[in-house]
Amino acid sequence: MRHIIFLITIIQILVIASCAKKATPPQVIKVIESPKNFYSEIVINYRLDKTGIKDTFNRAIEQSFRAPFIIPDYDIKLTLSKPKDAIVEIEGKQVLVVVPIAIAVEKKTMLADLKAKGLLEFNFASDIHLDSVWGFTSKTSLIKHKWLEQPKLSIGGITIPIETISNAIIRKTKSDLEFTLDQSLRESFTIRQSMIETMKVFDVPFQIDPSVNAFLQIKPEKVFLNKVKNTKFTASGKLAFRTANSFTSYKPTNTAKTGLPKLYWSESIPDSSTFRVVVDMKVSDLNDILKANLDGRTFEADGDKSITLNNTVMSTDYDLLTVETNVTGSINGTLVIKGRPVYDANKNEFHVKIRDIGLKSKNVAIKTVAWLAEGKIRKEIEGKLHFPLNTYLTEAQQNIDMQITNLNKKYDLEMNLKLGNIDVESFELKPGQIESLLRSKLYLEMGIKDFRSFSKF
Repeated sequence: MRHIIFLITIIQILVIASCAKKATPPQVIKVIESPKNFYSEIVINYRLDKTGIKDTFNRAIEQSFRAPFIIPDYDIKLTLSKPKDAIVEIEGKQVLVVVPIAIAVEKKTMLADLKAKGLLEFNFASDIHLDSVWGFTSKTSLIKHKWLEQPKLSIGGITIPIETISNAIIRKTKSDLEFTLDQSLRESFTIRQSMIETMKVFDVPFQIDPSVNAFLQIKPEKVFLNKVKNTKFTASGKLAFRTANSFTSYKPTNTAKTGLPKLYWSESIPDSSTFRVVVDMKVSDLNDILKANLDGRTFEADGDKSITLNNTVMSTDYDLLTVETNVTGSINGTLVIKGRPVYDANKNEFHVKIRDIGLKSKNVAIKTVAWLAEGKIRKEIEGKLHFPLNTYLTEAQQNIDMQITNLNKKYDLEMNLKLGNIDVESFELKPGQIESLLRSKLYLEMGIKDFRSFSKF
């Protein structure tokens, strides 16, 4: 989420809008004064490719069958193989595995070397759990078995007690496979260590753009996970991060290590995310932006009147923005503009409601100031005072798409993120500071092809 550079643009536009104001804006809706929710809920709708899950378990089962084993009580050698792939399903907090096993039995006797073949089917259930500190545990148990073809051993009319041997085969194979499947799960879900490493990324604020002194800090506080749902081709679920985010025009100095957020199980995770960010901009940091956008700009009217702006400086108190800019041309002096930025919730745009315009200059009549307020120049400036926030979504979406393409290639994922509208939940002026709370809806989904991709993050 570091690529929300469009937030910078929003703040810049808001500030620029306060510079040369002489418009009478339409009736507005008052901004919410005290935001009650500063948190974001980032929801990942994930899909696990069941082909990848199946491959992971089949590899583990095949490895456990490589070496034959002996049942000493009966002096029997067993060789196990897998005639076809195991069936793997994930449902809720369980992994269900159906394993077909071809068994070759060998026993040496005084009369002959006996050989027999059998076909056995095991049904395992692995109960998996993540606790609040990301500790992963699994418990695999055999829940059902059946002989599809029971091996038979006989010689000289003497039948070897195959039922007893079969039970010994089941006990030995059962315990080995329970251990193998548990090991495979633990190797695939190295989640705690992966999360510890991932959280280190958030210890340092992200500088959105090296050319702009602006930083985004994301602090994950809680994580929510729901039970997995099984479909024909995928196993799907939701993972939600609760984060506190701040966006500043300066690098925060009171940062602390993020640590590992606690994990909670929840079945009420929504499909879409709500991303909120507290935007804190110091006026002193914004004056360079003002100068870059306004200094040297000339406004003309009636063919013979013009003014050029220079040395633009802004200040704020709890109520108003004050902008002072030197003007030269048809009039000379310092233009002083006072106004209040207003957010129109119906139109989802910022504009500025002007309180006062004045001119500090010697021997200049008040009517000269009225010329600025009522003529062509005023109209030209007025047309630039409305700034719809949603117009910046296209650029933001393009930046996000580019970064997600890189992530998909790196981790063999199928990730997709779509932004919804952005709006303002609160806006507040303070001495030397502008603070607002922005909110955006977004939808994030992730397809994971390989089960072991979990250990890559």
